[in-house]
Amino acid sequence: MVKKIIHCIYILLFLAMMLVPLYFTNTKKYSVSELDNRTLAQAPDLQQEDFPAAFETYLKDRIGFRSEMINSYNVLNDYLADELTHPHYTYGKDGQVFFKMTPNLTYNEYHQAFAEFVKKMQDYCESRGIGFYFAFEPEKASVMRDYLPEGVNYDDSWVDQMLAYMDSMGVHYIDNKSCLIEKSKTEQVFNVQYDAGHWNDLGCFYGTSNIFSRIHQDYPEVTELQRDEYIISTRVEPYLPVSQFEINETVPYFDRIDGWLDISPQYTHNLYVDPAHFHCHYFLNNAENSESFPDIMFFQASYYNNRPQFPIARTHAYIGIHSYQNVFNVDYYINAFNPDIVVFEVAEYTLIEAYFHAASLLDPGWNPPLVDARLEQPVSEQLQSVISSCSSLSDKELFVLPYEALEKVYIYDEDLREMEYLYLIADGRVLDLQKDSLGFYSAMVGVDTDLSSAQLIAVSFDGQYYQADLLVKKAQLLQDQIVEFSAGSEKAPDPTVYKDELGTLTDPYEISTDTSGNRFDSLVVQLLDANATTFIDTLHTSTEEEKVSDVFLCRLPTGWYRFRMKANSNKKDEFIDYLVYLESGDYYAYSYQLNKLSDDTIVFSSFEISGPGESSPVQKDMVGDLIVSDGTTIASDQSITFATQTEGNRFNTIAMLSAGVESENGAASICTFSAPGEYRGYYSHNLKSASYYVVLKGNSNLKDEFIEFICDLDQGGLYEYSFTIETFTETEIVISGFSFEQIST
Repeated sequence: MVKKIIHCIYILLFLAMMLVPLYFTNTKKYSVSELDNRTLAQAPDLQQEDFPAAFETYLKDRIGFRSEMINSYNVLNDYLADELTHPHYTYGKDGQVFFKMTPNLTYNEYHQAFAEFVKKMQDYCESRGIGFYFAFEPEKASVMRDYLPEGVNYDDSWVDQMLAYMDSMGVHYIDNKSCLIEKSKTEQVFNVQYDAGHWNDLGCFYGTSNIFSRIHQDYPEVTELQRDEYIISTRVEPYLPVSQFEINETVPYFDRIDGWLDISPQYTHNLYVDPAHFHCHYFLNNAENSESFPDIMFFQASYYNNRPQFPIARTHAYIGIHSYQNVFNVDYYINAFNPDIVVFEVAEYTLIEAYFHAASLLDPGWNPPLVDARLEQPVSEQLQSVISSCSSLSDKELFVLPYEALEKVYIYDEDLREMEYLYLIADGRVLDLQKDSLGFYSAMVGVDTDLSSAQLIAVSFDGQYYQADLLVKKAQLLQDQIVEFSAGSEKAPDPTVYKDELGTLTDPYEISTDTSGNRFDSLVVQLLDANATTFIDTLHTSTEEEKVSDVFLCRLPTGWYRFRMKANSNKKDEFIDYLVYLESGDYYAYSYQLNKLSDDTIVFSSFEISGPGESSPVQKDMVGDLIVSDGTTIASDQSITFATQTEGNRFNTIAMLSAGVESENGAASICTFSAPGEYRGYYSHNLKSASYYVVLKGNSNLKDEFIEFICDLDQGGLYEYSFTIETFTETEIVISGFSFEQIST
């Protein structure tokens, strides 16, 4: 009898083990697994042909306690078989963890093009009197190859070939591989398990010190790092990154004693960075002797993005910019920051098309040097010689819009539209002006740049040089900007007065009528020309009490306009006009609260208009219309065409990304495709809840084209996108049926 009871208990326990996980099956639609970093299989349709196989996949993905069972299996497999079964990591010898092994690379045309690009970048910097160094960081497999999994023959000979080619061209490079290999014989410069894709703090200490050792040859004040500059401790990392795999590894941690001052918001708020690689900072060294150090701009990636305590130690100002696509805009950043030295730092596994587009490597599109600091003749004499040989142009206007630590300078003139290169001579510097699709030539410069004697040098396509004196139109904030107008009774302000800040209306503001029989029915937001003679557009209409917050793109010529809040009526409209200076191609945000709407009175409050919207990832290269969603669903009923008129321009991919309307909210890549077809996928939004641009971008070798939509994205929300690429050629991309919809929170 006892034996039967025991058998029954065993059977019940066995059934419970089988049924309990089924009971807790995850049936949530569009569920995302953090462990797999993907959307789990959806419930199949009973009518579909492959239902048995699809249901099996669904059950494997959704069965209760799946993550716990996988983690338990990993731990058990690790304990019993010393094997790491994980999608991202693999075990080497002696418990060392590496990224999953991939096929060995061979030296090819891409690596040669990359080496030649580095030489171009060095020439660009040095011709402008800026020191340049290329730093190459090895991956863990290259340094710790004695600990690689049994049977793995790691071959990185392509690196030696590429660096040898750089050497033959005279590139100033630092290869940290030999340094780290030597240090790894006695110290742990890569963690045993945690963060297998990057060096640890100790490795970064030695690698950075090695970079500074090379710079020391040209800048004696830059010396190797010393341990006594840091408080060195350890911390325990419980899990592998992007994993639930428990490791509890003790790793080194370096904290700089002197610290640094973060003044990034003063510089980065209006600075353009690639939306997919948007890390950018500006740090000042707190050490007493920091004034003797140079300002160094690092183009860097994940080896340095979270380790500023090392580069800051031998810099006065440490400007860090996420590398990859941003490095092709080195001219833009040199204008803005005027560094003494540029360091271009890359990790071994990033030398691929996904990070550095081959077409941009071949032709980054920089201005040739107007004068060359490498020549024996002083730059001032070279510049004077260039100016004296120029033909004269009429005086041009240089518009200046100050932000905080930076200001935007730009020129627009019909005489300049056919010029190939433009240079701004100001404050002893030669600044390269970049041309946008609207014909504006612009640059970001420091607000302390003396523009009082600025000159323009233009070079035509046939190589002729021209010079023009510049009339500087400095921005200034107008006082008493809010004015009520009777139609036609006031003229716009002097258009030679400019401003960059937009103010706030009297709060609250009341519009009323004393006209007999007059009845208000709505509050309409309109845009008119400066003299109120031409209606341009209706931006919003409020028919009930509501809070309004919206964005619009200025597609008009840069200049003064009227932003009208109009009480719409059956007989006589009443309104208030707000004078605003708008830049063509920039975004502006406005908001207000409609507090009261009655037949004879409208009251609104908290009215604000701000801009320009510096965070737009498309800048001035919009194609198509801006579509503003009412919620979290956006769609385009019409086809979207990306076409290029730029000679030699070739599309290579179509990409989708999200970028915060406010730049501090960050950006994320969603997908990339390169062929016709129907596409559907899912995007898990891990950034903060806010308004974002969802951007479709035709990537190219010269000039990308964009279209964007604005919607509110929720942190943790899951979004489904779908579209069809009808046509994909080097000169045209046609997309139809685009939709982007939230499906879970």
